[in-house]
Amino acid sequence: MNFTAKLFFCIRPFAKIISVLGCFFILLGCSNPFELEENKVSFDGYKFSTKLNRDKVDDRSFSLVIRRANRSLSGAREAGRYGATKFCIKNFGTSDIAWVLSPDDNNVGLTDKVLELSGRCDI
Repeated sequence: MNFTAKLFFCIRPFAKIISVLGCFFILLGCSNPFELEENKVSFDGYKFSTKLNRDKVDDRSFSLVIRRANRSLSGAREAGRYGATKFCIKNFGTSDIAWVLSPDDNNVGLTDKVLELSGRCDI
C-alpha cells in the first residue's frame, strides 16, 4: 500500500465527524449566536432597551418604557416610536397610533434615566 491509501484508511472513520465540525464552523461564521443585541436597532448612535406593556382591559392600549434614555433623548423617543409601531403592526396590522404621552411632546421628560410613553393602536 502506498502512503495515500494508508492515509485514507486512517482518516475514513473520522470523516463524518470532520464533516459535521466543518459545517458547524461554517455556519458559526455566518452569524454570531452569542450576541444578544443582534436584533436591536440603533437610534442616534445608541441601542435602547425598551419594554412595552399591554393594558389588561384594552388590548390596543400600551405603555412603553425606554431605559438609559439619558444618553440621547431624541434617540430614545425614536426608539419608543419604533417599538410602539412594531407592536401595532404585529398585533393589529396598522402603524397608526393615538398617543397619550407622545414622543413628539416636548413636555415628556426623563424620570431616573427612563422615558415613559403611552398610547393606543388606532384601528
